[in-house]
Amino acid sequence: MAVTNFIQQIWSKKIQDSLELACKLVDNCLRDYEGDCKYAQSVKILGVGEPTIGAYDGSKDIDIEDMKDAGQVLTIDQANYFAFYVDDVDKAQSVPGLPEEYQRKAVHGLAVARDTYVANLIKGATNASTATNLTQEAVKQGIDDAIVALRERNFDEEGVIEITPAVYNVFKNCLITLSTNNPELIKKGVVGVYDGFDVIMSNNMAKDGTHAYCDVRGKKAIAFAGQINEVEALRAEKRFKDIVRGLDTFGAKVIDEARIQVVKVPLTATA
Repeated sequence: MAVTNFIQQIWSKKIQDSLELACKLVDNCLRDYEGDCKYAQSVKILGVGEPTIGAYDGSKDIDIEDMKDAGQVLTIDQANYFAFYVDDVDKAQSVPGLPEEYQRKAVHGLAVARDTYVANLIKGATNASTATNLTQEAVKQGIDDAIVALRERNFDEEGVIEITPAVYNVFKNCLITLSTNNPELIKKGVVGVYDGFDVIMSNNMAKDGTHAYCDVRGKKAIAFAGQINEVEALRAEKRFKDIVRGLDTFGAKVIDEARIQVVKVPLTATA
């Protein structure tokens, strides 16, 4: 039977690796807590509180405090699958490029689901700035306001600006363009640099009836953990074909509101 020759480890790894490359918003999240991401499990994100800073003049003992546990729990509560027919999975594995084509089709939908989930977390973040119009001047002002707000909260790390194609269209003349020698950055959606921030264009940013929810954030604002849990092949019961199916489980959470500033941009320009 062809499915007995299915190379599960290779398919799983290639789909996982391709998924990592395909996700744009997820790529800008904290990924230190991947571990064993089984559905309905949780990951402990370690953290400690801020110490109190006291004045010292040498005339009295200093106060020593216990550091508070600022850890958070990231729940793996999202699960998406793919499943498709293959005429003969054993033969498919022997044709150069064919397994990759099957994997590419599976990965696209999973990547959109991951990024859309992160985009909705961005939409719900606490701190927000607003662009008053879908014009270069208004968008620039909204993004500038967001950057200032972050920096006033002592933001001092690598960061990104994430925008929709429509916002990019009016904002692109403000960007420092990328060198054509950066194909890997281009694959990750990076379309330029603005004020020290990589600018990412994504079609998965959240929207409502009036606004797109773009953002400026650091990579420690949102934690993400996910992995391809299962990829397997089996013989179809009612067709002379094989089935390849896989399960992607993940979870994400805004863990530091101070490191993210939403930029609400109107969906359409007004006169």
